[in-house]
Amino acid sequence: MSVHRNGDAVGFFSENAEMFHDLYRAQPEYLERVRIWNGLLDRHATPGGTSLDLGCGPGVFTFHLAKKGGRVVGVDGAADMIQRCRAQREQLGLENVEFVQARLPLVRESDFAPADLVISSSVVEYVDDLDAVLAQFARLTKAGGVVIVSMPNVASISRIFQRVKFKLTGDPEIYRHIKHFASPGSLRRRVARYGLRLLETEYYTHFTRISKLGHAVRLPKVLTEDLFVAVFRKA
Repeated sequence: MSVHRNGDAVGFFSENAEMFHDLYRAQPEYLERVRIWNGLLDRHATPGGTSLDLGCGPGVFTFHLAKKGGRVVGVDGAADMIQRCRAQREQLGLENVEFVQARLPLVRESDFAPADLVISSSVVEYVDDLDAVLAQFARLTKAGGVVIVSMPNVASISRIFQRVKFKLTGDPEIYRHIKHFASPGSLRRRVARYGLRLLETEYYTHFTRISKLGHAVRLPKVLTEDLFVAVFRKA
């Protein structure tokens, strides 16, 4: 991962757009993430409905939704990510998906109509004001619609080790940008005020040495997995 020019998470991901695109195609941990997310999307996407992918990155989940039908909008602050997604849309010949470059929280929220499904994968941990972004997610979701959000797992042993390592060495670089960690319970309590009710959660991990050891000794997922994804329904 390169040292980025823009000094923030958006710059980091924009300058590493090609690498993240390739990770979702080849790395076992990312393939596992795709499997879990695609299962959630298949269960909770409204047939023929509208979807917003906020922080769409390389568009993996945006395109999965678009291929299912309905109308999909992918939003990302990283220019290189959006450029790649638009090129792929043209290659696939999909007319029901569009990509918009914008940061979270969206300054021009009125440009986006409320959707049946709002998703955000590995994004909200990088924003300055987490509550403002989560509140916006709720406003952008129709009544009865679904919000799916992933976050770093605060109880992960591997995460705890990496946070300490970063403080001591400055590595991994990505920890310079991660501002929020949570558990499913703490996220559930945080979004309750916005009318969001927890439906289900899933855990997944990065295959670090610590996580592999945790799996080997059969520690519970809450300790071994780096990330969780939570599904909410709006009242």
